[in-house]
Order: sequence, then C-alpha cells, then structure tokens
Amino acid sequence: MSNFFSKDHNNIPKYALKMTKQKGIRMRVTARGELVVHANPFCSKEMIDKYVERHLDEVYFKAKVPTVRLFGRSFQVKKIKGTTSHVTTCEDELIIQAKDEASMEKVFQQFLRANAKDVLCDISEMIFYRFQEYSITMPKVLIRKMTSSWGICHPETNSITLNAELIHYPVEFIEYVVCHEFIHLLQPNHSPAFYDILKKVMPDYKRRIDLIETNNEKQYLM
Repeated sequence: MSNFFSKDHNNIPKYALKMTKQKGIRMRVTARGELVVHANPFCSKEMIDKYVERHLDEVYFKAKVPTVRLFGRSFQVKKIKGTTSHVTTCEDELIIQAKDEASMEKVFQQFLRANAKDVLCDISEMIFYRFQEYSITMPKVLIRKMTSSWGICHPETNSITLNAELIHYPVEFIEYVVCHEFIHLLQPNHSPAFYDILKKVMPDYKRRIDLIETNNEKQYLM
C-alpha cells in the first residue's frame, strides 16, 4: 500500500511510500513523474526522509531531464532540427528530428501511436495462445487513450480496447492487462471463476501487477 507524504523539511519533495519485504531503502521516478520510495516496514520516516534527501540529485532531479519511458525503459529525449522527420532510439536516447518544435511533437505522437498499435496487437496475439483450451476466438484489438482504465472488454463484439498509455509500461504488465481482458470474454466480472482462470493462464499475475508503483494506477485494474 502506498502512503503519500507532503514536503515537510529540507526541500524533500512529495513521495509515495511502498512498504516491501526487501532490506534497505530504494527509490525511483515513475512514468508519471512521481517519486516512489520502497522501504522495509522497520525503517522510520526519519530514516526514509534522510535517504530521499541524500539521493535526490542522482535519482529525482536527474529524472527531471526530459525523458520518456517506452515499455518500462527510460530514454532521454534529444531534439534535432532537420529537413526530414523521424524518431529513432540509440542506446539510452530517443532522438526526434523535424523542422521545428511543433513538427517534432507531431512526429513524436505519430511514433507513439504506431508503436502502441504494433506492439499491443503483437502482445495480444501471443497471449491468445494461453487460451487455446477455452471457447473464445481471437478478439479484435482496439487502441486508444483512456483516463480511467487500462483495458475494456466488449464481449458482444468480441473485442477489447487497450489504453495507448500502456506503451510506457513494462511488457510483462501489458501482458497481464491483455490477459485480464481476455478472461472477461469468458467471465463478465471478478468472480472466483475469473481468478481461477487467471491463476491458471498467468500464475505470476500478482508480480506483474506490482510492476506499477501507485494505488492510483492499480485502481484502473478493478
């Protein structure tokens, strides 16, 4: 469970605290720019605050450099003016080239839409093989931005809609979302039967859910 603490001293920014069984303290910045601290329950708030303060420069402020996450991996954004328009990745950089700032943003959004469609559809086809023993046919996969759901199932049209924002999250989490929506083709609600199928086709589903850090994101799975 995540608890949010407001800035209270020494310019420590607001952060989400996630208690874990691992020893020590660690922190990271999420795809939404939130600072998340993972700590053992035996760590006091004073200890956690001191850790956050010591590591702000290397973790938090460094992350404020323009970055984008693609499938859970962070890339620093580099913009270049040129006569041709394209987006490429090179090691830890995502390079956007276009004639001006407005064109760069347009090219970048086109890049995200194209990759979301290609990769989410490919993942859906791979996950479908886990359902060979069930009486469903491969559903149509639709991609669009959504504000309050990772995915929606439409049994009446044998289709699912996936949130385009999934492109920023780890592939294993995307696989869970697709699996979740496929099961809704068989079970309309989160009944015991739903979870029986989920445990069978994806035994490690809880670990995959934990790849997203905040309860604000996890509520979309309900």
